[in-house]
Amino acid sequence: MRKCLMLLSILILSATGTSASNEWLSPIDKKYQSKNSALFFKFDQARDLLDSWAGQQEKLQEADRILRSILEEDVTFAPAYREYGRLFIMAGHINSNNFKDGSLGPAEASILKSIEIEPEYADSYVLLGHLYTNMKRYDDAELVLVKAEEIGTETPWLQLNWGELLKKRGEYSSAMERYQSVINKGTPNKKAYGSALNGITTIYIFTKEYDKANTAYLRELEYDPDHAWTWGNYSRFLLFGYKDVDRAIETGRKAIQLMDYGMGRFTLACALYTKWAMLKDNPATALLAQQFFDEAWNLYPYLERVIEETQAYSFTRVTSVALSQRLSQS
Repeated sequence: MRKCLMLLSILILSATGTSASNEWLSPIDKKYQSKNSALFFKFDQARDLLDSWAGQQEKLQEADRILRSILEEDVTFAPAYREYGRLFIMAGHINSNNFKDGSLGPAEASILKSIEIEPEYADSYVLLGHLYTNMKRYDDAELVLVKAEEIGTETPWLQLNWGELLKKRGEYSSAMERYQSVINKGTPNKKAYGSALNGITTIYIFTKEYDKANTAYLRELEYDPDHAWTWGNYSRFLLFGYKDVDRAIETGRKAIQLMDYGMGRFTLACALYTKWAMLKDNPATALLAQQFFDEAWNLYPYLERVIEETQAYSFTRVTSVALSQRLSQS
């Protein structure tokens, strides 16, 4: 575990709602709350930080500090190991389903440690299912989620993690039912509710029901208007899926205004370069086009990567052609 904690510090340093604690407290958590209320209070603080995480490095650092202090006092405090599993997953996250090399192995070790101490820890099996889905170990994910169901848990993450697994397997109707069950039941866990909304959005995107996906994104933003990643994801959808470059620019700017992060900058730059490509050949709009280009260049000047991305979509192929011509003339 010591090696895992050392690696976590490295991951946090390189990493670019409402607490669940009021919603579901498992029998195992209640056991540790009774055993040492002071340590459990600290654990709850760490869990709240991770529940509210949306890419902020400082929250991971603070949660790490709190969890370390718990395990320094009680090396058998199983909930802390489970939460360290979440922390490793978050610290290793790059974007979408991409993770830093070596980050998910320590997450598995930490979650398994919590299960070694408490073999009936259903919520740890729920988290392990999420981890195995991200590791593309889908059969293992199914086994541990079934195990969690057999033990019994009320956490909304059971349904959400089933939804993610079913979505990866292309079972979109079944996945939608899992996400919708969280919406229908409701939860005070803001992160979980937002994840259910996002799950529904992504199902509509995968099934190419773009009008429904657009409405679903608006529902996400109405629920949590300060979530930069949602604005950034919406911007990407508007550009590459919904073919609305103006709104893609508007929402992309909102995303990086809330949090200046890499994927948000890249998506907005793609939208701005696209607007430039659409306007540049008209003398009446050439000056305005250059302004879009300059803004895009300041955000992301690596044109080869933009060309690679924009040539993959019919709506933005004009962008890749225009940028390729520009590079050939330079």
